[in-house]
Formats: sequence, C-alpha cells, structure tokens
Amino acid sequence: MKKTTFLIIVSITGIALAGIIFIQFFWIRNALLLQEEQFDNRVRLALKGTVNQMYESKGDTCNDGLFCKNDCKRQSQLLPGGINPDVLKPLIKNEFSEAGLRGPYVYGIFSQDSSHAEFISKSGYEAQLLGSTHTASLSCIFKNNQMVLGAWFPDERNRAFHSIFWWLLVCFILLIVLVFGFIFNIYSFLRQKKISEMKTDFVNNITHEFKTPIATISLASEMLLKPSVLLSETKARKYAGIIYDENIRLKNQVDHVLQLAVLDRGTYSLRFESIDIHQLIQKAADSFQLLVKEKNGSLKLLLNAANHMVYADSMHIENVVINLLDNANKYSPGIPDIVISTFNRNDHVVVAVVDKGIGISAENQKHIFRKMYRVHTGNLHDVKGFGLGLYYVKRLVDAHNGNINLHSEPGNGSRFEISLPLDYLSNISQNQ
Repeated sequence: MKKTTFLIIVSITGIALAGIIFIQFFWIRNALLLQEEQFDNRVRLALKGTVNQMYESKGDTCNDGLFCKNDCKRQSQLLPGGINPDVLKPLIKNEFSEAGLRGPYVYGIFSQDSSHAEFISKSGYEAQLLGSTHTASLSCIFKNNQMVLGAWFPDERNRAFHSIFWWLLVCFILLIVLVFGFIFNIYSFLRQKKISEMKTDFVNNITHEFKTPIATISLASEMLLKPSVLLSETKARKYAGIIYDENIRLKNQVDHVLQLAVLDRGTYSLRFESIDIHQLIQKAADSFQLLVKEKNGSLKLLLNAANHMVYADSMHIENVVINLLDNANKYSPGIPDIVISTFNRNDHVVVAVVDKGIGISAENQKHIFRKMYRVHTGNLHDVKGFGLGLYYVKRLVDAHNGNINLHSEPGNGSRFEISLPLDYLSNISQNQ
C-alpha cells in the first residue's frame, strides 16, 4: 500500500472515530440534562403534593393535625399560619419518598422577596435554600402570594450522574477499547510494513550476495574449460582455488540463512561445558586477524578478567564473538581499530568489543537486535550481510542466561558488552 493511500485511510478512520466520540459525549451530555430535568420535575411534583396535603389539612385540630387554632397551648412552637412542624416533617418525607427522592435534603418556608427563611428544617443552609429553584407556592394557604415551600439537595449535581453511572462506565470502556483497537491496528500495520520492507531488503541482499560467488564460480569454470588454461598447471590451480573459495563463501552464506530458521524454531541445542573465555577469544581473534589486516587495521586484546571460566557452549560463544568482530569490521569504513577486553562485574565476566566505526543512532539501537534488521549506510550493498548476526548474538547470549548491552553514538564507534555467568567451581580450582 502506498504511503499516501495509507495516510488517507488513517485520516478518514481517525475522523470517523473522533466523530463517534463526539456524538457519544453529546448523548451523554443530553442524558445528564434529561436526568436533571426529570429530577427537577419529581421535586416540583413532590412539593406540590405536599402543598395539596397541607391545604386539605387546614381544618385539623392542634392535637393531631397540621394546623393549630388561636388558643393552642403549643403556639410558641408553631410556624407562621399555625403550621405544626412535627406534622409537616413526615408529610414531606412521605411525598418525597413516593417520588423516589431519598438522601439528604433541606426544606423550609420562606418568602421569595425575603432574605431569610420563616422556617428551615436544618440550620446553616439558609442561603442555599433561598437560592433553590425547587419551590411550590403556598398562596392557597397564606394570603401573601410570595410565600413558598422550598427544598434544596446538597448532592443534586451528583444525583443525575449516579443515575446513569453504569451506562457511562460501559460507554467509556467501549470507547477505550475502540481507541485502543484503532491505535493497535495502526501500530500493527506499521510494524508489518516495516517487517515487509526488511524481508524485501533481506531477499535483495540474498540475491546480491549469492549472485557474486555464483558469477565468479561460473567465470572460473568457464576459464578451466579452455585448453590453454588446462595446459598450465599454475592457471588451473588458480581458477580451481577461486572456485573452492567462492564455494566456501556460498556455503557460509547458506549456513547463515539456515541459522535463522533454526533460531526461529528454537531447535538448536547447547552443549554446556566449562570453558576458558580467554582462550576462546584468542582463538576467534586469531582466525579474524587476516580480515582486519586486509584493511590495514588492528585487533588488540586486553584480557584483564581475573576469573574467566564460564559454563557455556564453546562453539556458539565463539560464533558470538566472531559475529561481533565481523560487525565491528564491516562498519569501520576506514582502517578498522578494534579492541576486545574482558573484566569481572559481580559474578559475571564481561566481554567488550569496541570499534571506532560509524556508530549507531539511538533510533537504530532500538531495533539492532531484531531479525533481518540492518543499519543502512546509504547504499544497500555497501555493507555485506543479511542482518542476522546481532539477532543470533542476542538469542544465544539470552540462552546462556547472560545479557548484552550496546553503547554507541553516530561517528564515535560502538561498544558491545556481553556478560556471562561465571563457572564458580572451575574458577576456584584454577585459582588454587
């Protein structure tokens, strides 16, 4: 898929997702407003129901009714108009309960043009009660048309939210899943696109690397078929040697590709034994010296680890060291200057391979140990390889319960550190 097409699809999908989220929040807002309106209506109906009950009780006596006559002995305890607060309380509670209004609330009687309440069920909330919009006129009881019965709910704002809380929770969970799925799909697509590019790069490298020795072998074979070459033993040996060397090179390249399949399947087996890491490094360095000298470079050993016996697979660990040396040599465009050093850290021996090559950027360092990943240097084939070396190193070091660290800056070379657990018994016997 082209980059432009991908961006258009992502943009359209992102806009659609943003639209869904906007509409969802719009519906939530409307739902909250609807709940608030329904709550306000229930309160008004409950207050009007209470006023109706009060009006129907105007003829009641003081002993058992809401209103009291002028000669009532409890006159000092009554509200304006002779209303008995002890009877008003259960009346309001019953009306509110039937309307589904539970929880804390404050009610009272006051004039809308007054700055204080004639009666309030709980002191300390007079200002809130006077500012409440939940009122019912008491003009049918009092001559003053401004007298009202009002109520105030301290948790009024939260009631609407709590009434649709579980719907909101489900809504937000679904939105989170939707957004996460969208982001994950974009990430997966970009990752697959990157893997596809790496595979294409891998195939191109295989084609290029295989074509060179095949072409060389074909040319040398063609020369061997000429009678003039066959008559000369020197020329025949020369072309036979070229065929042999290129065949070995081709075999090594095939082995690298097969190595990838073995690592992916996890079918490789390790033969652990007690080995001297210094001897192994010396052996690897000796076999690698010729390649470094071809570029007039140098390979130095600083083997300073006091304890250098490890329990490992000697063949694979040697290949790990060779892969790091090969990597250091390939990415040193000028004269290679490579140093291998060892030292002890806690209960491990650390093998450090340092070069003064092109270095690795922070962005590339995130992917350097991935399969088929190669650090590009501007030309696809200027550095030979399939991007398997460091992947192999990482997998094998992990299999030995070790770890590998990279310190590098572009233009300042790289430092790879491999840390392997020590073989305590062998180190103790060696030091005795």
